[in-house]
Amino acid sequence: MPFSREGLRARVERRWRTGQAAGGALGCLLAPPAALFRFGDWLYHREYDAGVLRPWRAPVPVLSVGNLTVGGTGKTPFTRWLVARLQERGARPAILHGGYADDEPLLHRAWFPDMPVMAARNRRASAVAVVGQGADVLVMDDGFQHRRMARDVDLVLVAAEAWTGTAPMLPRGPWREGLRALQRADVLVVTRRSADADRARSVAGALARIVPRPVARVHLAPAGWKTPAGTPRQGTPAECVAVAAIGQPEAFVQQARAAGAPIVDLLEFPDHYRYGPDDVAAIRRAARGRDLVTTAKDAVKLRKLLDPDVLWVLDQQVVVEEGEDALTEILDRMAP
Repeated sequence: MPFSREGLRARVERRWRTGQAAGGALGCLLAPPAALFRFGDWLYHREYDAGVLRPWRAPVPVLSVGNLTVGGTGKTPFTRWLVARLQERGARPAILHGGYADDEPLLHRAWFPDMPVMAARNRRASAVAVVGQGADVLVMDDGFQHRRMARDVDLVLVAAEAWTGTAPMLPRGPWREGLRALQRADVLVVTRRSADADRARSVAGALARIVPRPVARVHLAPAGWKTPAGTPRQGTPAECVAVAAIGQPEAFVQQARAAGAPIVDLLEFPDHYRYGPDDVAAIRRAARGRDLVTTAKDAVKLRKLLDPDVLWVLDQQVVVEEGEDALTEILDRMAP
C-alpha cells in the first residue's frame, strides 16, 4: 500500500492549509493575531481604495496574477501560459516576482531564458529596470496584494481542490484577504489539478454568486515527463518515490499517478522549501535506488543535489475549459 512520509512541519502545514487549524485549541490561540491581521489588511486596502495612498503607474501595461491564499493555486504554470500567449502576440513581456522565494524565478528563467525575470521586493525598481531592457508589458507573479504598483488587469486564481467557501485569515489559516477582496479582480480563474470538471464548475458558480465578475476555468493537466533540464523523457518511471515542496502536494501525487508513476512513498516538505544536505540524505534513504518523481518547481532546486538520471519531472499544460473569450480579450488588450 502507498504511504506518506512527512515531517512535523509538513503535517502542521497540511492542517493549516485545509482550515483544520482554525478550530480547537490551536484555532483559539491563533484567533487574536488573525483578528489583528484582518484589521491591518482592511486598513491597508482602505487607504488605497479611498485614494489616500496612490499606486505608482508603470509606463507600460501591467497584468497581475494573484490569489487570496498562500500558494497552491497554480500561479506559476498559469503565468507561464500567459507569458507564452503574450509572446505569440508579438509582445516583449517581463515577469516581476516579489523575491520571497527562489524556486519560482528560477523556473521562469528556465522556461524563458531570453526574457527578463526580476525577483525583488521593490517591484517599482524592477519595473523601471526591465522597461529599460525593452519590456513592453509587465506580468506580476503573485501581485494581487501589491497595491503600490497600479495594474491594468487583475487575474485572481482559486484552486478547486482547496475551496471551502470560508476564509480563515493568516495566521489562523492560509487566507491573505477575505472574499470581499474579489471585487478588485477583473477575471476570476478557477484552477484544477486533481479535482474533476464538475467540482471546478461548482466552485466557479459559487464565485460568480459572490461577485459579478467573469469566471474562467482552467485545467493544469499533466503533459508528460521531462528531465530536470527540461527535455522530454520516454516512457514512465518505475516504482518511485514522490518529492514535493508545494502548496497542494496531494494534487501532484494524484496527477503523477494518473501519468503512470507507481508512487510508493511521498516525501512532503513545506512550500518553497530550501533543500539541504540532510534532506538530500533523507531522500536518498527513502528512494533506495528507485526513481524520484517531482514537480518542476522542485526540480530546479534538486537537479544540482541529486543524480538527474533518477529525477522524473511532471510537466503541466494549461487547458482552458471555460472563459477563453475573457482571457483572450485581456491578452489582446495587454499586447502592444
